[in-house]
Amino acid sequence: MQRRTFPSILLYGFGLALALSLVFNGFLLYEQSRQRMIYEYELGNAIPPVDLVVWQQQLLDCKRTNQQKDSLIRQLAQGPNAPPGQIVPPQHPLQTSNVKK
Repeated sequence: MQRRTFPSILLYGFGLALALSLVFNGFLLYEQSRQRMIYEYELGNAIPPVDLVVWQQQLLDCKRTNQQKDSLIRQLAQGPNAPPGQIVPPQHPLQTSNVKK
């Protein structure tokens, strides 16, 4: 009489539990990565246009202010009796050409 050996039902149970656990964990990882990708996509596109408009307005204000400062500097660089548009070269404070001996 030959005796057949059948794997125990306990071994099949552990194998099935392991397979189901792997499938379930894989599904959880997939959902987690999908939600992370959706979150990163929404975060990347979350810049409201109002912020861009405010930033552009601030940039224009800075440019306008710099132009006004440049204009004032050009006006101050002109000599008191110089015609408009003619810029007098700046005098160095240690220059001795105007000093009487």
